[in-house]
Amino acid sequence: MSTFKHLFTPIRLGALEIPNRVFMSPHGMVGLPIGSDQQAGYFEARAKGGSGFLGIASCQVVPAPLVPPGWFIRGYHRDDIPAIKKIVDGVHKWGSKVFVQGVWMMADFNQAQASGIAPHTVLTDTQPRSMTIDEIKALAEAHVVTAMHAQEAGADGFEFPIGGGAGMQSFTSPLYNQRTDEYGGSLQNRMRVIVEIIDQVRLRCGRDFGLGLAVNADDSTLGGDGLSEGIAMCQLLADTGKVDWLRITARGQKPQMTQYHYPSSYMPEGTHLYAAAEVRKELKSMPIVSGGRVLTAQFADQAIADGKCDMVFVARSVIADPEWPNKSRARKFDEIRACIGDLEGCFLRSCIGQPVGCTVNPDVGFEHEATLAPAAKIKKVVIAGGGVAGMQAAMVAARRGHNVTIFEKSEEMGGHVTMQAKLPGLEDRSDIVRWLGLQLKKLNVDIRLHTKATPESIAALAPDAIVVATGSTYSRTGISKNQLTPIPGADFAHVLTPEDLLCEHARAGKRVAVYDNTSYEVGPGVAELLANQGKEVFFVTTDSGFAMSVTELGINKVISSRLLPKVTFIPDTRIKEIDPEHLTLQNVYTGKITTLENIDNTILVTSKPPQESLYHALIGKVPELYLIGDARESRWSVFATDEAIKDGRRIGLIL
Repeated sequence: MSTFKHLFTPIRLGALEIPNRVFMSPHGMVGLPIGSDQQAGYFEARAKGGSGFLGIASCQVVPAPLVPPGWFIRGYHRDDIPAIKKIVDGVHKWGSKVFVQGVWMMADFNQAQASGIAPHTVLTDTQPRSMTIDEIKALAEAHVVTAMHAQEAGADGFEFPIGGGAGMQSFTSPLYNQRTDEYGGSLQNRMRVIVEIIDQVRLRCGRDFGLGLAVNADDSTLGGDGLSEGIAMCQLLADTGKVDWLRITARGQKPQMTQYHYPSSYMPEGTHLYAAAEVRKELKSMPIVSGGRVLTAQFADQAIADGKCDMVFVARSVIADPEWPNKSRARKFDEIRACIGDLEGCFLRSCIGQPVGCTVNPDVGFEHEATLAPAAKIKKVVIAGGGVAGMQAAMVAARRGHNVTIFEKSEEMGGHVTMQAKLPGLEDRSDIVRWLGLQLKKLNVDIRLHTKATPESIAALAPDAIVVATGSTYSRTGISKNQLTPIPGADFAHVLTPEDLLCEHARAGKRVAVYDNTSYEVGPGVAELLANQGKEVFFVTTDSGFAMSVTELGINKVISSRLLPKVTFIPDTRIKEIDPEHLTLQNVYTGKITTLENIDNTILVTSKPPQESLYHALIGKVPELYLIGDARESRWSVFATDEAIKDGRRIGLIL
């Protein structure tokens, strides 16, 4: 029985009775076709999983030509009303409520903005002219039309954002709004168009239709006044008497401050709650929703108990596990597949125009399908390698009825994910290994640790199918995408790889150089780990900054703020030669030669060649042979875990 006192109790938002206080915040699952079974199934699975109030993200209030067609529902267009209705019907089937989020995306070269004097770079680095009064009125009307379409589709409410980098923030924030007419200047003037939208939604949709706003209550990261301005804005909205909830975020401003908008594993749980708590102190009767990287129902329940908010919004926790609310309520905490906070399978995919999914949950987009079909023929399957690709493949295969054995040469499962989880800020990554391990135990998968897979050891089991998931290993040569010849001296004994340090427990000396050409989080993580041990660390890279492959996520900024006080940063530089005591460095632009003296160890984080020898040895000698994960295509930066787990699912279904 649940001992939660608040999270799973009903709450009233205006005329709406919400069954619990789990608020699935809007998140754009781009790639799920508009109006498809996949899209509706995604929402229905999370309603079935126990989320009380769900948001349909980023429904456009006006056309957005710069956004790829089909990414988001066109809230302004009657043709997309059936798509909204399909989602609504699926959510209502489970007793949950659902709202439409209407967003002005500022994604039209021909469209003006609130004030041309201030740059606003949500999607492109352009600076449009200021809007005319007639254009402002038309934009307000577009919001109202989208709300009316939502109501016609059966949605329970409508929310629109005035923060987080969304378009209407260009009116409400004094940082962006430099107008001198009735829509600029004072808070009342800057909020005028927002109040006009609220008034018209109430007039045309009625009082029983839910209406909320998402507010950036602290814009200090870009130079604003912070909470004083945000609280005043929220008070003005509450004073209208026409708003049913306020969803409070803080500091998150896309794209400049994405690290706060989408907090990663480096950030604390509940990143926005400090701002919500201040708003709650001033607004006693207005329902306040907040959250930010909420991982556990215990944390959410306590946030409500502490008076920081009345509902808690989650997104990635229910992306990773749609049953997060129900499992939490039933106290089945071990069964929860937790978000690991890498942001790669979700938001980063959308940044490069790919369908959004989840690193740890490869079933995103397939929720509408029936459960796994039993295998037509039960096979004896051997999986060589116990990384996450092999573990996922084993789980899917075993669930379909196959008899599965895993050979893992080391003392623990998880491969590079387990190794990464030993680094500062990346500890969350261990959870997917824990969760997969629990599933394999329940499925009675035969796991053989300290057992290297060889053609002979595999043949001894006479398997029907073999899956090679042997992964990849960091290069000992220093070869990288920027340096295609081995580094002279890389074979000295004091030159190490991350595996040596984290898996083989090699000890590093007092002065250490970390050479990173992967542009990812492992190199900085190794450097921080060593610095935290009191080592003097030199971070050398051919890049201009830390972790450049995650700049879209703002994680590079977080890493930089953590590392710069702890290490000596040497960018735009390659290692020309290693000798027993010194490093010869060369600037990649000027060619200038410098020397790092008295270096005890050099850690090479440069590339990860696939461990493919077993696969080649088995070709033509076994009935079925598959190659997956890093052994098939190694990724040394983003998407490695995401691709590995998806690959495991794919093979598990093929077997």
